[in-house]
Formats: sequence, C-alpha cells, structure tokens
Amino acid sequence: MIGKRNRKMGTSRVGTRFIASANAPNPRCGRDKSRPYTLVSFSALLCIMVLLFTACNSTPTTTTNNVKNQSISTSSNGVITYSANPQDVLIRTFYGGGKLGGFEYSPEISIYGNGAYILGPGLQMRAGQLSTGALSQLLHTLVDTDGLLKFTNRQFYDVPDQNATFLQLRLNGTSYAYLYGPFGNLQEITSDKDAYHRLGAALTSITEALNGPTHPYTSQQMALLVHQDFSPDLTQHIPYWTFPDFTLSNLAIYECGAIPTDITSPNSDTGCLTYTVPQNGLLLSAQQQQAILLLLNGQQVGVFLDLGQYYSVALRPLLPDEIAQKELAMLGSAELNYAGVPLHEGPVPTPTP
Repeated sequence: MIGKRNRKMGTSRVGTRFIASANAPNPRCGRDKSRPYTLVSFSALLCIMVLLFTACNSTPTTTTNNVKNQSISTSSNGVITYSANPQDVLIRTFYGGGKLGGFEYSPEISIYGNGAYILGPGLQMRAGQLSTGALSQLLHTLVDTDGLLKFTNRQFYDVPDQNATFLQLRLNGTSYAYLYGPFGNLQEITSDKDAYHRLGAALTSITEALNGPTHPYTSQQMALLVHQDFSPDLTQHIPYWTFPDFTLSNLAIYECGAIPTDITSPNSDTGCLTYTVPQNGLLLSAQQQQAILLLLNGQQVGVFLDLGQYYSVALRPLLPDEIAQKELAMLGSAELNYAGVPLHEGPVPTPTP
C-alpha cells in the first residue's frame, strides 16, 4: 500500500512589535508629536492576531494510515517507491496452479517493506530479515538488470497440466503479476523468449538474496482449516472433538462446501485443502486458539472424530498482511489467477439444506 510520505512542517514564527504608551493622548484630541507612537488599525491588528494564532497552533502533518514510503533511484525506471510498512508485501511467490498440481497452505516466499521475509510453503514457516541495503539491491536487480516493470507480456506458460511459479510485485503503488512455467513449446516471438529468461533470472535472484539465518515463524493469530477425511489412519488413536463452540461438520461445510452424495463410492472427497483452496477460513479468537492447541497436544495438524465422521484439522499461522487484510494467501491446483481466501470471525454459520 503506497501512501503519501509524511512531511514535517516547520513552525513559522511571526514577530510583531507595538510601540505604545499608557499616557498616549487620544488621537481625536490631537497628536502629541513629541512622543512617537504606532497607530494600528483594527483590521491590521486582527490580521496579526490570526497569524499569531496560526503560528502557535502549527503542527506537523501526519497521514491517517501511517504509510511509510522508501524510494530508490534506478537507471532504467527513474525513482521507484515502495511501502516500508511491515505488513505490506513487496515480493511474493507461489508454486502451483497446474491441473495436476497440489495445494500449499502458504506462499513460497513473502518479502515485506521492512525487509522481513517469511518462507513456506506449508504450515511450518520460517522467518528472516533483509537489511535495507540488501532489499534495495534486490529491487535494483529486478528493475534495472531484469527490467520486470517494462515487460509487455507477463504470462509465460503453455502447458496447463504443469505447475508454474507466480510472482507478485508491489512497486510505485502498482501491483504486477507474472507467471513463469513451461514455455517455448509453441512458436514464440524473440522478445517473449528474452523476457522469459529475464523472469527466470529474477526468480533466481530473489531466492539467492534470502541467504541469511532464519527462525521458526510464529503468529499471534491463527486460522482453523477443516475438511472431511475419508482415509484416516485407523491404526492410530483418533480422539473425539470436544470443543463446544462449533462442530467440525459445520465448519467443514462452511469452508469446503457440502459433500455431494456418491452412491458408487464411500470416498466422496472433493479435494478441498488437499488439491484446492477452501472457500472460506475461520479466524480463531485467542481463547479458541489456546483451547484447540490443547486438543492438538501443541501440534498444528490432527484428525478428530465428530458426529460419526473423521475430519482433518490444521492451524495456519497468519502472515502480517493477512492479519491486516483478513484474507489467507493460498494457491491450489487448476488456479491460474490468484485470489485470497476470506477469513470469517465469530460463530460458524449453520449450513442450510
């Protein structure tokens, strides 16, 4: 989110001096030429008072959304700006989307405006930090060396069955989306072939820049994702779902939709949260999160028995931008266009027949 840069306004000072005397004669009775004085008209005095009031009450202007901008100079695109806020994504990559692809719980890479980065995919993510200089150098490479902002074609993908890498950039207040997959199987023009190789080099530069130490990523907020499990490991003990706020059946229907009746097979799995993204996610309160972690014995995934059916549950930590936008960043199979998964807070809606 690119906002206006905060500017400090210096406080102006207006100095005004009056020369007067308590014994000055009334102007109507004649002027005392031996004692000089300054005659200030009512309108002039009023103007001075307004200036003084304005000066005394001058304060630096601030923006309401607290957006902080950074800018760097480039040789090919002039000055580019980006948000330095820790919840604003500058660079993000996913891998998937193919018809034969799978589902991932989180993006592969998310780099934020303050240089923080989070590595996935999956539930157990890791976090690291780029210095301001390293982040600027990476942006220089993407803009100057690879020339991503000047691409006329940003989609390089001609085998739909295969997975691809999705790249998202947010610079100059504009979002850019790129698709890098199997390419060149058809007759392509020279400029597209060159751009394709540049995009591949850019993705390599992003990966190589994230070479610092990392640590497990944790979040104060988590989403609960549930789907019906038709093939649980029955050799393991499967506990009952004893959480009173909602049933897993209702939550699974809300997130993944109702399971259609299948008279030919006992396995009616729709592929939700296995191959495809859910329709919704549930954002837990702090109390719900603590209680469910206890049911999971501190783990992020588990299988429970509820109302005679088995359900897989997963706790997904929210990324900084997801907390602000109330959407999960996920990508599943057969998706060539990215869309966030909306998060719901509060009671789980009861499904209607």
